Amino acid sequence: MTDASVHLVAQPRLDTLVTEFHTGAQRLRTDYAGTAWIGDIPDPESGMMGPNYQRRVVDSQLFLPDTHWYTVRELDDAEIQIAVGLLQVPGTTQGSQGLVGAIADPRADFFEHPEHDDRVGICLTLRGRIWSNVGLSYRITVLCRPEAFISSTPA
Repeated sequence: MTDASVHLVAQPRLDTLVTEFHTGAQRLRTDYAGTAWIGDIPDPESGMMGPNYQRRVVDSQLFLPDTHWYTVRELDDAEIQIAVGLLQVPGTTQGSQGLVGAIADPRADFFEHPEHDDRVGICLTLRGRIWSNVGLSYRITVLCRPEAFISSTPA
């Protein structure tokens, strides 16, 4: 159960066709990047998040808003890499930095499409406990055979 809302805001997705060093095989490389706002979204004018200090549980699995859809049959040798960094923790009314808590073990995995069992998309999983709103940046890289790609649209 999640006590804090999570909002994903994607940056432009990058798709490239690369050649694997050892085998010479072509691979589709997709880089997903964006921000996960946990607990609150920033004020549009100041860019800062509000100091809503309370202990909250984060346990969310969200499809990336710009996910490609892939066929399960062609993903046996796919690789996923994820990097997450702390972007913003709101300050307190005393002018000090707020309490973070912890977001442990962020993951990116293939998850089944909610309406099509023949395809999967990329899901970002965030778990932990926080004491204030948190902004995280994420970058997820997927490397797979080009045949695994189905489409960029949810249908």
